[in-house]
Amino acid sequence: MTRSTTLFRLVPAALGLAASLVAGTATAAENGPVRVATLLPYVADALAALPPEDVVVVASVRRDMRTPPAPPTIDLGSPHSPSYEKLAEANADVIVGEKAMHGALSERLSPHGELLLVDSGSVESTLAGLQEIGKRVNASTEMDAAVARTRADLAAQALGSPVPTLLLFGTPGSILVVSDRTWIGDLAKQVKLENVGDKLGGSERFPGYVQASDEVLAGLRPELILLIAHGDPTAIQAAFEAKLAGGPLAPLKGSASKGVHVLPSDRFGSNPGLGLGAAAEQLHTLAAGQGAAAGARAPGTQAH
Repeated sequence: MTRSTTLFRLVPAALGLAASLVAGTATAAENGPVRVATLLPYVADALAALPPEDVVVVASVRRDMRTPPAPPTIDLGSPHSPSYEKLAEANADVIVGEKAMHGALSERLSPHGELLLVDSGSVESTLAGLQEIGKRVNASTEMDAAVARTRADLAAQALGSPVPTLLLFGTPGSILVVSDRTWIGDLAKQVKLENVGDKLGGSERFPGYVQASDEVLAGLRPELILLIAHGDPTAIQAAFEAKLAGGPLAPLKGSASKGVHVLPSDRFGSNPGLGLGAAAEQLHTLAAGQGAAAGARAPGTQAH
């Protein structure tokens, strides 16, 4: 076979392959937007801002156990134990989850769609994960622009000097210290809040959330105390302030000159994704003594 004969046969084949790729792209576009099921509420928020011809959120978990996603989005229930039956019903192209939370569920999740696990344990990993999702749904331009705006918002909220701060996560049964190894701890670090509890040792039922004794906490000297309530915020705040008033944590009361603030759960109860800039702004405001979070008050004062 001569060289010219070989080329004669290869050229039509190459043209046929190119034509099939073009046809495949056209077919993909004709199939409509990428159907996404997300196990992270902040991903649903970010995707909702993208062009509907690119992506549609067909299923999502609840932000809290009382509030299902708005129809027609299918309710997957709890982020920790999503409904596999509802997930199958969603017929998703892509399922987005969190590596630490949903990695162990991979075998049960992957049969229902392409599984994309992101890391939301820090500010930068959260934003990088959103960019990865944007690329997967063919909307990199829009997602990259949104992430760039969030990074700019974050940079604008850095304090001029660090403020000693104690970050706490309150449940009906205990108070946990929030370390820098969490998204909220990392966010506070970027605002230049000096986390006085970051180096405390203790058991961690959840990574980054440390069980510390009242005696250890009483030895800290924060100027600002921020409490994230998991459950009834009013009851948790009241229990905590009772300890500040005359219990074992009373020594904290004198040092917290910038007050004790319960952060609103709708913004700080879970990672807000593209809302990290707004969350940083609220932390900056509290640290600067210019405002108060929902339900916040200085130690020993009455709520209004």
